[in-house]
Amino acid sequence: MKLITTTIETIVLAIFSVMFAGYALFIYPFEKLNEKANREVKAKQVKYSPQVNKA
Repeated sequence: MKLITTTIETIVLAIFSVMFAGYALFIYPFEKLNEKANREVKAKQVKYSPQVNKA
């Protein structure tokens, strides 16, 4: 029984590890690139960015 429990825990951990790594390697970079290229996001960044006055 302990062997089955350990095996199931290991499988679940492996599945979540692969899902996290897949997201980090394949989806997240494209989301960041899309955010940088999106006009709407750029407009909001300019609108809400802090105003710095150079003396």
